[in-house]
Amino acid sequence: MGGFGRPDRHIYQNKRPTTMMNFKHQLAENENAARLEKQRSNPFGLVIASMIGFLVWLVFILLFALYWSEGFNLFQNVIVFIVSLCITGLIIGMMWIIWGRDRMQMWSKM
Repeated sequence: MGGFGRPDRHIYQNKRPTTMMNFKHQLAENENAARLEKQRSNPFGLVIASMIGFLVWLVFILLFALYWSEGFNLFQNVIVFIVSLCITGLIIGMMWIIWGRDRMQMWSKM
């Protein structure tokens, strides 16, 4: 039945599966994007890396104090302490800055 009346059924039958497939495909993409977004926005790995970095710094300071600090005076030992703390802080801080910058770019797109 063509013409001015209702179009033939085969037109709807041909378009409906592709529309349904597109909808399912779009839904799957949205679910994958949401899952990926949740993984990216989770700072759990950075928290663990920060803790490990701090523990490595503590081990370094203890080893330095026990074995390597004998030839240095108090001022030099304080400088080693401060410089090593700054280096550790810079490394941990850069990890968090990079993570925060990526989150900021995602929020600005919203």
